[in-house]
Parts: sequence; C-alpha cells; structure tokens
Amino acid sequence: MKAPGMTASLIAPATQICAFALGCAVIHAARAHALALPHVLAAVAVVTALFVLLSASLARASGDAMRLDGITTYDAA
Repeated sequence: MKAPGMTASLIAPATQICAFALGCAVIHAARAHALALPHVLAAVAVVTALFVLLSASLARASGDAMRLDGITTYDAA
C-alpha cells in the first residue's frame, strides 16, 4: 500500500516541471518569431480598437427614433 501523502508529494514536482517546460516553450517561440510578434500585436491592437469603436457607435446610434426635421435634403439629379 502507498502512503496517503505519496501521491501529493509526486504531483507537486511534476506540476513544476510542466510549468517550467511550458515557460521554456513560450520563451523559445517568442525568440523564434521575434520579427513577426510586433506585427501580430499591432494587428490585434488595431482590430481591438475597431471593435471598440464599432460597439461604441452601435450603442450610441439612436435607431428609428432619429428626427430629420431640421435637415434640408436636395435631390441631386
């Protein structure tokens, strides 16, 4: 029979090893793709800004309740 604390004492180091390996993989990927990373981050920032502006404009739109009484329109024939 195993001691009750045996499994827990083996899981903690295994978790630390997995976290270390994942950290190494992330650092290696960042170094390998160092030239592309700023472009990807810039594109993500632009797309995020566009979504924020779009959602703000949709939230601000008044819908069908907009009044056009003070606007003069011309027929551009």
